Amino acid sequence: MHSISFLNPKVEDETTSLRSSPLQDNGRWGLVTVQLPLLLWLLTLLLWLPWLGNLPLRDWDEALVAGVSRSTAAQPAWDWLLAVKNSEAIYLNKPPGLHWLIGASIKRFGDYEWAVRLMPSLMASLAVPLIVILRRQLNNGKGTERSALCSGVILMTLLPMARHGRLAMLDGTLVSCSLLLISGWLSSKRWPWHGFLAGLGGSGILLLKPPALIGYLAILGIITLLDRPSSRKSAALGWAMSGLIPGAIWHLWHFGQRGSDALVMWGGQGFGRVTEVVGDNSGAWVMPLIEVLEGGWPWILLLPSGVVWAWRYRKTSTGLWELGLLVGSALMVLPLRTQLPWYSHLLWPPIALLCGETLAGLLKEGRPHWIPQVWQWIGALLLISTMVVVTMNASAALPFPALVAAGLGLLIGGLKLSRSQQVQRQQGLAVVITGWSLGLLALWHSHLWLWELNEIWDPRPVAAQIRLLPPDAVVMLDGSTRPSLNWYAKRPLKELNSNPPAEFWLVSKRSRPNCSTATNSPHTDDWALWHCSSSEKP
Repeated sequence: MHSISFLNPKVEDETTSLRSSPLQDNGRWGLVTVQLPLLLWLLTLLLWLPWLGNLPLRDWDEALVAGVSRSTAAQPAWDWLLAVKNSEAIYLNKPPGLHWLIGASIKRFGDYEWAVRLMPSLMASLAVPLIVILRRQLNNGKGTERSALCSGVILMTLLPMARHGRLAMLDGTLVSCSLLLISGWLSSKRWPWHGFLAGLGGSGILLLKPPALIGYLAILGIITLLDRPSSRKSAALGWAMSGLIPGAIWHLWHFGQRGSDALVMWGGQGFGRVTEVVGDNSGAWVMPLIEVLEGGWPWILLLPSGVVWAWRYRKTSTGLWELGLLVGSALMVLPLRTQLPWYSHLLWPPIALLCGETLAGLLKEGRPHWIPQVWQWIGALLLISTMVVVTMNASAALPFPALVAAGLGLLIGGLKLSRSQQVQRQQGLAVVITGWSLGLLALWHSHLWLWELNEIWDPRPVAAQIRLLPPDAVVMLDGSTRPSLNWYAKRPLKELNSNPPAEFWLVSKRSRPNCSTATNSPHTDDWALWHCSSSEKP
C-alpha cells in the first residue's frame, strides 16, 4: 500500500472526485485510490452477506418492514408510492424508500428471508467505501490513505454495523445516506457539482427517517462555518438543493394525498421520540453508551487516543470535522427519551474515523504500545475460556468456532503488532482482521447472530398450520400482535377480545376451555394453534 508521504505536495490540480490527494505521473496512485473503496466494498459483501436467510425475520422491525414492503409492492402501478400494511391499512410510520427496494427483491426472488434482507444489506454495505472517500476529503497530508483504509476496515468489521446491516431495518441504509451527504458536501468545496451527491444523500434520509435530516444539516452547517467555507459555497449549495428535490417532492405529494396524517412520520414517529417515550422503549443517554461499549470490540480501545489526536489537530479540517461529527451524532442520539439498541448506529461512523487515526499511527509508529498487549490478553482469555467450556462439556449455546477464530486473531495479531518493524505490524493487523472476520462468519453460521430470537418464539411452525386453514377462517392471537406471524401466515391475525365468534382458531401458549390443539403435543411451553368450537368465551 502506497503512502501519501511519497507524493509531491506541490501538485494540487491533478485530482479526481474520489480523492483529495494528487496523482503521480505514472497514474499508478490514481488506480489505487479508485480500487481501494471498491475492494473494501467487495470484502464487505463477502463478510456481511453469507447466511442471510438462516434465521426467521424477527419482531418487531424486520417483520413489520417486510410486511409493509410486500403489501406496498403488490399494489397497482403508481399506488406503490404510498406505503400500506396488510394490503389495505395505510402505513404512516416511515417513508417507503427502503420498502420499495425490499418489495422489488421480494417480487423478483420470492418472500424468502435472504431476499428480504438482501437490499438492506447491500445499501448498508455502501457505508464502508463511503467512509474511505469521506476520510480522503479530510486530507491531512501525510498518512491520509492509511487513515482512510483503517477507518474503512474498522467500520466493516464492527459487529453492530455488520449485524444490523444484515437486518431488514432502516438504520444501516440511513448510515450510508448520511455518509453520502457528508462526503458529497466536503467534496463540493473543490467540485461544486458534488453538492448534488450530498443532496441525493439528503433525499435518501428524507425517504428513510426524515427528522434525521434536520440534525445532519445542523451538523454540516455549524462545522462548515467553523471550517472557513470555500468561496464557491453558494454554487455547491445550489447543487445540494437540487439533489434534495426527489425527497422533498415525495413528502409534498404525500401530504397532498394523506393530509395531516402525513405528519405522523415527522411528529409522533420522529421528533416525538425526543420528548416522549414511544411504547415501552424507555431509556436514557446511558443506553447508547452501553451499546458502544458492548459492540465496539476490539476497536473501541483505539477511541480515547483517536479523540486526543483529533483534539490536537482541532484547528485543521480533519480534527474539526472528526470531533464535530462525533459530538453532533451524540447530540442526535443521547437526548432521545425513546431509546432502542440500534439508535446507536449513527455513532459508529465518527467512532470509526477516530479509531482509524489511532490504528494508522499504531501501524506507522507502533504506538500506543498497550493496545496490542490488551488484544493479546483478550485473545488468550477467549481461547482459554473456550477450552474450559468445551472440556467441561458445558451445554452453553456459544459460537465456539467464532470465539476460537477471534481469539487466535487477537492473540497472534497482537503479538505481531507489538513488534518494532512496520512490516510485522502490518502483518499483525492483517491477522487481527482475518481472525475477527472469520469469527463474524462463524457467528452468522451458528444461528446465534440474531439473539433477539432467543427471547421470541419461532413463528414458522404455527404459521405453516395457519396457511392450511380456509381463507375465511377466523384466526386470533392471545397476547401482543406479532408482525412475524402475520408475515409467515400471509394473513393478519385478529387480536383476541372478550367477544370472540362461536368458532375460531387461536394462537396461544396456554390451553383454553373447549379448545383443542392442532399439534400432537399440546402440553408444551411453545405457542400452538388451538381450535375453539364452543360459543363459550375462552
